[in-house]
This record gives sequence, C-alpha cells and structure tokens, in this order.
Amino acid sequence: MVADGTSMKTIRQLIFITSIYLFNIVMASDDTSTQVEAEIVETVPSSSAQPNQKFIPSTTEATLSPFLLRLHLIRHGETEANVQNLVLGQGDSPLTERGLAVARIAAADNNFNGKGLKYWRTYCSDLYRAHRTARIVLGLEMDRHDDRSEEDNLSEVDLIVDARLRELAKGAREGFDKSLTYDEATAARLDRAQNDQSKSEMQMPILESIDDAWDRAQSWIDSLIEEAIADYYSSQILREPGSAEECNSKKSPNSSNTPKIYDVFALSHSALIRTMIHQMVDSQLPPDYLRTNEGSLRIPNLSRTIIDVQPYRNNNDGGGGHNRNNDEKIWGIKSKWTASLVELTDVSHLGENASHVPPYL
Repeated sequence: MVADGTSMKTIRQLIFITSIYLFNIVMASDDTSTQVEAEIVETVPSSSAQPNQKFIPSTTEATLSPFLLRLHLIRHGETEANVQNLVLGQGDSPLTERGLAVARIAAADNNFNGKGLKYWRTYCSDLYRAHRTARIVLGLEMDRHDDRSEEDNLSEVDLIVDARLRELAKGAREGFDKSLTYDEATAARLDRAQNDQSKSEMQMPILESIDDAWDRAQSWIDSLIEEAIADYYSSQILREPGSAEECNSKKSPNSSNTPKIYDVFALSHSALIRTMIHQMVDSQLPPDYLRTNEGSLRIPNLSRTIIDVQPYRNNNDGGGGHNRNNDEKIWGIKSKWTASLVELTDVSHLGENASHVPPYL
C-alpha cells in the first residue's frame, strides 16, 4: 500500500495536539509530576559540538528525550545510468536486471525488509529508481519468479513517497558523463541545444546546493520527530495506573532508562545520503572509510547507513514545568537533537554479492 503523505500528516497533527493536551492534564497533578519527569528524560555524558550535528549534551547542560529515531538510510538499486557512468541528479533511469536481482536478494533478509525488524515508518524518494527499489525490498511488488499467490506475497507496509528524499539536483551535468566538469557539461548542453530544432535543451536543469538539500532533509527529520512525540506521549498517557500495560512496562529490564526506538526505513539516493551523513555524524566517521574515485564517501547501491537521532533539551531553557507551550518548545518541531552513527554503508544483507557491489556515485 502506498500512502499520500498529506492526508496522513493531517491525521498525525491532530493526534499530536490531542496527546500534548492529555499530557498536560496528567502533569497538572503535583504528586505525580516528579515521577513522570524522572521517566521521560535521561542525562548523558559530556562532549562538545553544535546542535543538530554530532552533539552530545552534558549532564549539567541538557537531557535527552525518552525516545529516538533510528534512520535506516538505503540507496536505490543499480540503474542504467550508473552503468553508463552518467550523472542522474533529479533525472531518472530504470533499474538494470542486476539492480532488480540484488534488490530481491536484499528483500530476502528479514532484518532489512521490515518483516523481522519492524519499521515504524517506511519512506522513499519520489524518483522512480528509488520507489521501485523500495517496493521490491519491502515486498510490495510481485516477483514474477515467485510461485506464491499475490495475496500471500504482497506486504501490507504503508510506503510513503516523499519528495524531500530526492537526489540533489545537479544542473547542467544531469544526463552527461561524470568525467565532465560543470562548465564542460554546460557547454555540451548548449551545443546540443543549438543543433536541436525544438530547443528543449535550452532550459537548464535546476542546480541545488548542499545547504538546500540539507534543509529539506532536516525538514523531513523534524516532521518525524513531531510524529514520534505524538506517538510516544499518547501511548504513555493512555497507559492507566495499575493496568496490565503499566505492569508489563515496569517489569521490562531498563524500561525507564532505555529510550523507545522508532525505526524508520528511508530509500533514497547517494548524494542526499552522503549529505546527511556529513552534516549529522561527520566527526564520527572512521578515518579509513571507503571513497569513490573522486574522493567522496562511497555509497554503494542498496547499502544501508543507520543513524540514531534523539531530541534533547537545554536545562536552562526552563524545561522543568509542564504545560502545552513549554512541551512544544522542548520536544516540538525543529527541536534540537543529537545524532549517533550506528552503521555505515553496510552491504552484509546482500550476502555473497556484497563484495561485487560497484562503487557508483
């Protein structure tokens, strides 16, 4: 099932507002506020960096939220343009037979396809190569070689198509060989246009900066944080004192200290994933990470990078009280968060094919 992000966002916003309202009612009771406060925040070790980038707040400066997002950033399968060494950007290209086959191999891994490791949300770019790869990996597309019935074979995952996960727009270089510089590609494009009676090549494709791409990636992360807030607090508030749910929670080991994890599947593109890695966890990269021929961080097709994102609040922001405006300020949209690298461009889920993954940009 493929869902439109707009209608789902409206529903989740209503849930978010309701959960914060209910949260404030619960927190109005003085005799329970201290206990709840202890359960919803966690102090962390000291370090120094900038908010939203490789930041671990100190115990005296800030506290972490009781939940975190675990982003599974996955690149699409091999395309015809990859094989031809062409720059794609926001243009598109079909998957090769090899790309399709390797995507099916990845789909057989239950810790990758969402059957064993359950994803809280599943996203993909709106570009065809990413959308097609996501459908195969998540079991949303019937494999012609599969002898099971379509009803048994297809997944019930809600795949959300989001343009914020698009590849960086690469301007004049789109559709040309990667060996060409931007000026060379511009000249080649203009030469082609002069020989083209339709003059269709005269319209230069959009060129996007790293900052532009990071802005939309941050917007996507912020929206996920908003949804996680709504989900976490609504589930906490609806757990009545003395209920089976509350008792089971208290019996769970480290239930008060271990943050709830929201696993998010995101099928995207090499340059956007690379941008997110450098912006979020650059200082955490190993010095010997694999590079492309151009010297960039290598993002193989169907590789997976996992980054944990956890909101935090500054203790001097006045976060001790509990009211709607204060909670929105602390844990709401565009809240500060820290990022931790869990896994970098892993291809172990591809089995014996992992050693043969080409280093396409």
